[in-house]
Amino acid sequence: MMCNWKMFTAVLALILMLSACDEAGENEQSGGTGEDSSLAAQANIIGNEDDPGDLVSEPYYYGADEIVHDFDPEAMLHAGEKASYFFASEPEDVTFYPEEAAVKRIGRFIEYKDTYYLSYTCSGVSFLMTGDKAEAVMVSNGGAYADNQQGWVGVLINGELTKRIQLSPGEETYTLYEGDELKNAEIAIVKLSENQMACTGIKSISCHASRIAPKFRKERQIEFIGDSITCGYGNEAESPADGFDSAQENGLLTYGYMTAENLGMEPMITAISGIGLISDYTGTVGIKEDYLLMPQVYDNSDTNFEMRRGFDELTPWDFRKESDIIVINLGTNDYSYTGRNEDLQLEFENAYYKFLGQVRGKNPDAMIICTMGIMGAELFDEIENAAIRYKEDFGDENIFVMKFDYQSEEDGYGGDYHPTAATHRKAAEKLTGFIRELENRGDSE
Repeated sequence: MMCNWKMFTAVLALILMLSACDEAGENEQSGGTGEDSSLAAQANIIGNEDDPGDLVSEPYYYGADEIVHDFDPEAMLHAGEKASYFFASEPEDVTFYPEEAAVKRIGRFIEYKDTYYLSYTCSGVSFLMTGDKAEAVMVSNGGAYADNQQGWVGVLINGELTKRIQLSPGEETYTLYEGDELKNAEIAIVKLSENQMACTGIKSISCHASRIAPKFRKERQIEFIGDSITCGYGNEAESPADGFDSAQENGLLTYGYMTAENLGMEPMITAISGIGLISDYTGTVGIKEDYLLMPQVYDNSDTNFEMRRGFDELTPWDFRKESDIIVINLGTNDYSYTGRNEDLQLEFENAYYKFLGQVRGKNPDAMIICTMGIMGAELFDEIENAAIRYKEDFGDENIFVMKFDYQSEEDGYGGDYHPTAATHRKAAEKLTGFIRELENRGDSE
């Protein structure tokens, strides 16, 4: 972790020195090995050559289980296992890379050229801070494909969206917060726009703070696999005529993110606009578009990111945290290819069946919910058939099917007739209720 800040105060240094002396005495009395494992030694206490009595400590991030808790009892409340934890008596300037020990990582990511790239909608990082300023150095290729495809991130403080930032092309420093001192506040950087538009990378985070720690992860994770609906395409557009504009796309107002919030779970969204299982969106029935399909995407960290950069080998996603619940919302784009052709619909059904096996292989214990319907449910019967077949063939009783309600004129239409934030909210309520009913049923058995 990169860091730069002023040295601890002389008072703390003296306490550490006394601690070192006490432990040295204990080792001498007990016939110990003579190795100095005191906090003072860990912090590399050094003497000032001009004044040997002026002891200071080199920069150090304390582990969650170390003696720093004697000075800051709140540390254990906020720092996770093996987490890095910075504490000082007065605010210091601290700079760090968003590594796993320093921040809570949300969603999928890829690391490339010393930069942490947020892969999908609502991917992000968060940390706890007591301090009065936080900023981040971020990179983007905003507008590389079109002016309406800029990268956008949101800054959340204690769960509330306080700032939306449009990323400029190249590298730039962005202020996340500056003002009155925050006390143990959670600061999050969350990707509002979607995967295949502008990239969003974080090179470093800097704070003026006396305390920094990663936030504990929530116990459970819910993953959403989908297309433009799940991305939040046009959910803040004023009318269908607005078309696509990443400025009108807000991942925090998607049914997936809101469902995760309702259930108190970590969200993970793996979604790309226009994507399907056997065909991406196509303007002509029977004419397949298959540049990037979900079965190609799901096993990798960020297929789109690496394919556009000409990588010969793609980075596998390590599924470090198995999802407890997985919601698959695919089929809308496939229908543009299958239409009402029964043979093509059967092709979709068989592909769905196979994809269930792919998802189950990576998440053996997850509840899987298969759904469709917000923008049409033309392939819902095929989805249901695939789920039933898979359950019967493998004795898998942890797969369920639920149909979303079709969006209503009353709630308006977003860009290109995609669901509005109001429609997403209703979908989240329905899905939340469905999941709670399933979990309550399991508890009663």
